[in-house]
Amino acid sequence: MQYLKQNNKKNEQTTRRIILAAIVLVVVLTVALLIGAIGQNRSVSAARLRCTSAQSVTPFGDRVLYYDGTTLFCLDTSGNEKWSYTLGSKASFTCNENTVVAWIGSQLHILDKNGQPTYNENLANTIQFAKAGSRYVAIVLGTDVGPELEIKDLLGTHIDSEIASYTDMIILDLGFFDNGEYLWTTSLDVYGTVANTVMHTYKVNMTNSGEISLGENLAYDVVFAGGKLNVVTTRQLRKFDYRGTEDTSAATLVYGWQLEDYLVSGNDAMLLFSLSGSSSTVGLNQLRLLYGKTDKRFTMPSSCVGAALFNKKVYAFSADTIYRANINAQRFEAVALPGALDGQQVTGYLGMTDNGAALLTTADNSVFAVTLP
Repeated sequence: MQYLKQNNKKNEQTTRRIILAAIVLVVVLTVALLIGAIGQNRSVSAARLRCTSAQSVTPFGDRVLYYDGTTLFCLDTSGNEKWSYTLGSKASFTCNENTVVAWIGSQLHILDKNGQPTYNENLANTIQFAKAGSRYVAIVLGTDVGPELEIKDLLGTHIDSEIASYTDMIILDLGFFDNGEYLWTTSLDVYGTVANTVMHTYKVNMTNSGEISLGENLAYDVVFAGGKLNVVTTRQLRKFDYRGTEDTSAATLVYGWQLEDYLVSGNDAMLLFSLSGSSSTVGLNQLRLLYGKTDKRFTMPSSCVGAALFNKKVYAFSADTIYRANINAQRFEAVALPGALDGQQVTGYLGMTDNGAALLTTADNSVFAVTLP
């Protein structure tokens, strides 16, 4: 009898533990859901940054860069200075989310996210432009026609260079893809009887893995997703593999549309277009989203100065309102811009930080970092 009482007592204790664990689990899940809901529906706020719209204001991961003509400054989206770096006059710069590349004449600077230089030296020739990937930096050197392409690592160590592929060519653009191991370039044959844009792809030991003739339609952006290079031209969206083989069944006509922004989601690129030719006075009135098999049009409730993608949603910015829509939504949500803009109307959009702050300008050239809803 005593044994049965002890056994029942143990069973009651076990039951209480199970109930207690279940209660704790419910509480944890509830808190997680609340945090998720808050993260998805955060309030709109705005911070006036100390830069002006004429100072090369550029998103830098979750921060903002600007150049005042002498010094490169890095701010957080609340306007606090994180670091500064003196470049001198007439400098140019580009960045990805972790690395800044700046140049003046033949002087090349490579900076990490904390503004510390990992390389600062003169190169053998004048720098046209440079871009950083996650592991390497590509620099275009020399004259416009027949330039040299040089690759360095983030410490400035020379990896390789290429000249022969660009004889009688102008390099238009370049970028790294597939975890920074590969590089694409677009260039234009200046002496051809017909305009012809060529895309080269390389493994970053400078092994040429592909050469693609894109024809007379200008290729102005390349987005890598799902093992494919999505090449956006003034006429078509075309898809190629590493070696330049085109998936002709995936070509999409985009004539009359201009790429505004893109995101990579899974194996697909989300590409947001506006009707090309929209002037600053007319603004953006029509948007188009290409994503996998989705080809959707959006009509704006009012004229907008810019549009972007964030967190798999479409955002657009008018003079006094933020418009937001899910991919499959039938209508936009309208969110009034906060009073922190000092009653000024928005006149321009400069870009988006990784943490969802839109960089918006006003008529007096002020710049605000506006946290998206």
